[in-house]
Amino acid sequence: MSGLPTVEPNDGKVVCNCRKKCGGPDSEGKRVAFSTRSLHRRQDAEIDTDISGFANFLASVAPTGLQSSSRENALGTKRKIPPASRENGQRRRLHSDDQGQDMPPLPESPSLSVFPPDEPEILQGPAPRVPEVDPDPGSLEDQSRTDRRPPTPPIQGPTPPEPASFEHIKIEDIKISLKFIAALQNATLENAGLDPDLLHQIRNPATNILTVEGPDDRLSIDIFLAIGNASEASYAAVRDAILRRNPEYKVLTYYKVKRLVSDLTGVVALEYDMCIDSCAGFTGPFSQCDNCPYCGKSRYEPDHPPEVKIPRRQFSTFPLAPQLQALWRTPEGANSLKYRQRCTAKIMEELARNNGIRTSPYVDFFDGSQDGRISVDDMVLVFSIDGAQLYRNKVSECWIYIWIILDHAPGVRYKKKYVLPGGIIGGPGKPRNPDSYVFPGFHHIAALQKEGLRLWDAALDRVFTSRPFIALGTADGPGMASINGCVGHHGKLACRLYCKMPGRRKPQGTHYYPARFIPDDYNQEGCNHPDVDLNELLRTFTSAEATKRYKENLQIVINSRNKTQYEKHRLETGISKPTIFSGFPEKHILGVPGCFGLDIMHLPCLNIPDLFIPLWRGLFECDKTDNKASWTWMVLTGTVWKEHGKMVSNTTPYIPGSFDRPPRNPAEKISSGYKAWEFLLYFYGLGPALLRGILPDPYYRHYCKGVRGHRILMQEEITPAELREANEMLTQFSDEFEAIYCQRRTDRLHFVRPSIHTPSHMPYETARVGPGIIYSQWALERTIGNLGEEIKQHSDPYANLSQRALRRCQVNALKAMIPDLEPPENPLPRGSLELGDGYVLLTATDNVSREVNEFEGAAIRTYLVGAGHPPAATWKPAVIRWSRVRLPNGQVARSAWKEKLKPIEKLRCARSVKIQCEGRTRFAEVHFYLNFRVGQEQKPLAVVSMYGEHHQQFYEESSKTYVTMQHLGNSDVRVIDIKSIQSAVMLAPDEQYATSFKDGSELDRFFLMEKPGLKLMEMTGVGENLVPEA
Repeated sequence: MSGLPTVEPNDGKVVCNCRKKCGGPDSEGKRVAFSTRSLHRRQDAEIDTDISGFANFLASVAPTGLQSSSRENALGTKRKIPPASRENGQRRRLHSDDQGQDMPPLPESPSLSVFPPDEPEILQGPAPRVPEVDPDPGSLEDQSRTDRRPPTPPIQGPTPPEPASFEHIKIEDIKISLKFIAALQNATLENAGLDPDLLHQIRNPATNILTVEGPDDRLSIDIFLAIGNASEASYAAVRDAILRRNPEYKVLTYYKVKRLVSDLTGVVALEYDMCIDSCAGFTGPFSQCDNCPYCGKSRYEPDHPPEVKIPRRQFSTFPLAPQLQALWRTPEGANSLKYRQRCTAKIMEELARNNGIRTSPYVDFFDGSQDGRISVDDMVLVFSIDGAQLYRNKVSECWIYIWIILDHAPGVRYKKKYVLPGGIIGGPGKPRNPDSYVFPGFHHIAALQKEGLRLWDAALDRVFTSRPFIALGTADGPGMASINGCVGHHGKLACRLYCKMPGRRKPQGTHYYPARFIPDDYNQEGCNHPDVDLNELLRTFTSAEATKRYKENLQIVINSRNKTQYEKHRLETGISKPTIFSGFPEKHILGVPGCFGLDIMHLPCLNIPDLFIPLWRGLFECDKTDNKASWTWMVLTGTVWKEHGKMVSNTTPYIPGSFDRPPRNPAEKISSGYKAWEFLLYFYGLGPALLRGILPDPYYRHYCKGVRGHRILMQEEITPAELREANEMLTQFSDEFEAIYCQRRTDRLHFVRPSIHTPSHMPYETARVGPGIIYSQWALERTIGNLGEEIKQHSDPYANLSQRALRRCQVNALKAMIPDLEPPENPLPRGSLELGDGYVLLTATDNVSREVNEFEGAAIRTYLVGAGHPPAATWKPAVIRWSRVRLPNGQVARSAWKEKLKPIEKLRCARSVKIQCEGRTRFAEVHFYLNFRVGQEQKPLAVVSMYGEHHQQFYEESSKTYVTMQHLGNSDVRVIDIKSIQSAVMLAPDEQYATSFKDGSELDRFFLMEKPGLKLMEMTGVGENLVPEA
């Protein structure tokens, strides 16, 4: 019988199938002596064959003292820090009885089973013992739980013997992941290898407002900050010039001022050894290795004696504690960090007032479901990681991760000085074990979560303890697979939210595709489940259910006894290894996998266009059994594609400069580094107008539904009604794609990418964790871009990038503690006039009053009459004109007065504006602005010509994405209040309209594009440069 030892009569030996030595019951076993087999059986009897729950398994590891050591010490200057007063503050918690999704009821469909009854899920059969279900967050049992700290051995020193429990983990990658997790669970500040002075600062924060003693030190710091990205030689040149003018000034050298900045901020870089080929960092379980565990290359320089160990390469981590402490060191900074408290109180008040019903828009992470795990004093963090090529024409991959502080208001948190670099991972190769690189930063956070971070609130003169709460971990698709431990987009269960959506594969294929409709004449083992009802799938999916199922399935993967069994479990569960995020204390993280947010940048801006544009161009992979001649959607070919590309580039003069980079001609540039922002403007902004009449009607309507749904979800404020509309649009978008493109054909399964399934989760995720723009990758992309621009030493760009990131951390901390070091953001230029509420009139302006044309004059007369100050009949309107106005959102709206003086090819028109007029949203072209006396007061006004009503039929057929209007010109000139202007928009000539109508309505017709994510510009501090204009 299989699994039992059998006696071979010819030699007296037996076959042993013990788990520890001979491969286990599923193997062929080994032939050993009878006494040896008996010993092996006794050892098996002493070992618990099943690991009873992942949490219990790790708990059993903790007491053994698994160490994750590092031989490096923190870099930076040692200094004495005055001890800070302590307080015994009690941590208050917020609780809510509402444990469900905070989203308004969404459309429901008839209940259908997602999985067939004759094909059970992996969890329905016998399985190892399942861990006890955790209490719901915020429940009475959860509220009564207390922290249980495992022993915390030092990180440095010899590695102890491997715990016996690890011997039963047969898959090496899982074993390594578990060791990293166990090391995080054992994390303390003592075993992090921190400099004693830094450790003292973390536990004893300064309790005074920071000042720079001595004018020479202040001058040195001012010069250091002023040179920005310039070289050390530039600083030295300025210093020498000052000393020549007055040798008595004691301006510090570059080295000394850098040391002073480091001393004042306490911000340092921790350096750790890494593989010369970027395979892994020598941290955690790898800290004692002398060679890379993946490629085998030496950790140390080979040309030195064995006792002299010089690392070949290192990477940098920037501890978060001193950066967070710096943010609280001024009353203004401390009050800014209390946004979350104010926001939460406001939401709770609304729910109490409306009997738990949400009516206000979703605007932030704190608008999602509340579970009471975040205390008043905790700080809430978002982790974001991504890779980037530093150079276009050579392999130069580099990974960067940052921390975003959600305690700041959205208008603050995404600005460069508040985005905190966490670590730089140099290339040029991709990391083979990303856990080893983020481990030092995570170890630091885990230690702070257990011990608490001492902070001084300068506004209240109060020292308190805060425990960082990990709200979300974000990355693009490949990056997410590396941190969440799941199989990625080609797996059978590939949803990054870990829903139950199973994939289907082609015959003899290995890739799975999330197709919900079963193809005709399809019979693939493990993929024959019937059609999946998307509405039912979404309705029954919750983050809590996903967490429970994830833990149970992870148990099965961990218990895999050999590679074959592991691959089977990985396929059926969608899990390849435990995520390092499991090492954080459960009460200080949103949950696994619930903490892994969706990506509102890469998914809509890169993945979806990368699916549809090749389909429309006929460049998508076509199986031998398929025929492109049957692809009725393949219309962007030949001259049509070239003409379409010209239409895109022809809109450039009409796209305001505040829209940033305009999309280039896709027919010429789409394969030449087309940026995510270009795809965003092209695919979601211009596309609905430019593709009408080109795409066949079913495909055009389907495309517009996707555009409409994503436009809503890219907003910074989303009302419950809009959220329901987005859900309806994206559900139809997902279902109809398979119906009109795939048509239940097996040879078109590869059309169905995760980018068709994932968007359907976004409305529910908005209700759970707030609008996607709040945790999108845009902030990280901008950080990568502006840090990359600072690289000057191209011989070693990765080390130079690390130094620039360290400087960014230190300068940000210094400016947070001494706000007057930073000049005002985007100061008003000479000649400007503040109007209040964020509106500012900007030059050019007339020197004297000038007469206006008859239409403008008639509009001014009409306005004055309506205001109760009719002018004399003989009055000739003459005004002082202004050419521009800065709006509260950071945009600069311009005017026809000056723009029409330039040729169109030199323009980025910004004179078309969105306004509030008579309680409605309208659009207008600005002739000029004026600050006009009406009665006894000055009125900021604008003379505009209106656009007419949009074409209702096109508006409805395009799911509200194609807005086309006639410019009414001199037939409707009005005077409006400047403060009724909401934003600058694009209104470009509408050439496609004439393909449907030639009745005169096609004349002077323009189509609309508003800037997507407009408030993001305001949030990140990216506004137009305000320079005087003649």
